[in-house]
Amino acid sequence: MRKNLVVTCLLAVAFFFSATFASAALVTQWSYTNDANFVDWLNDEGNQDYMSVSADLNTLSWGVPSFSSTTGQQSSLVLDAPVSGNDLMTGWLEYGPAVDVVSITHYNYVLSSLFPTLAYGKVEATILFTPFDPAGAPQDVRTAYLEFLFFETPNNAVTPMDIFILTDPGLTQGSFDYDGFTYDYSFFGEGFGLITGAYHDFIVSQLGVNTNYFGWLTTEDGNSMAQFELSIMASPVPEPATMLLLGAGLLGLGIAVRRNKKN
Repeated sequence: MRKNLVVTCLLAVAFFFSATFASAALVTQWSYTNDANFVDWLNDEGNQDYMSVSADLNTLSWGVPSFSSTTGQQSSLVLDAPVSGNDLMTGWLEYGPAVDVVSITHYNYVLSSLFPTLAYGKVEATILFTPFDPAGAPQDVRTAYLEFLFFETPNNAVTPMDIFILTDPGLTQGSFDYDGFTYDYSFFGEGFGLITGAYHDFIVSQLGVNTNYFGWLTTEDGNSMAQFELSIMASPVPEPATMLLLGAGLLGLGIAVRRNKKN
């Protein structure tokens, strides 16, 4: 009798796994379209004076060129968007290999200190996932946000570069369910990292909060690009009835084991 109960429980557990994977087809490869636009921006006086955005919302410009500027141009951030492809591979329970999507380039020209400069910006990134293998219908558009603060440093020997920091790195992740699986995606920047040393101390002196800051550094009077990448992973979403069967099987198995110990 006890042996039959154990066998029944094990069969229930096995059925749980077979039912889960038999009822769903894992998408191993995705097509994607990643677009991005500037949706908010402020200067260090809390307004948008001496700032402008292009008609396609992909270029944000600010400041007044210094008399010593060799270009005579405003500084700017330029988004390279949209970007599409069909080479996004799914990782199983861990993120798969990343693909390059939207990039952002900082054109950091010499500006007059008599006029306000960039302080804050917000980028809205939209990502459309479409199953490629096996093929399927496009999913709802997913939205992620990149909010950042910008710090113009003294550009001396201690802090020769300017600083961007993320206000909330967690806003660049999300998930969705499709055909029995949960797909978690991560939209992140190559080269982003923990700001340390004199640059960290400079941020603390400006914000008055001593904590970890994540972002990237940009060359003064030059161009610096941050490349964003996209990755995705899958995990199963058991159906409720199958979960009940698994629970019953494991409970029965536990009871059988306890009874065996008592005897």
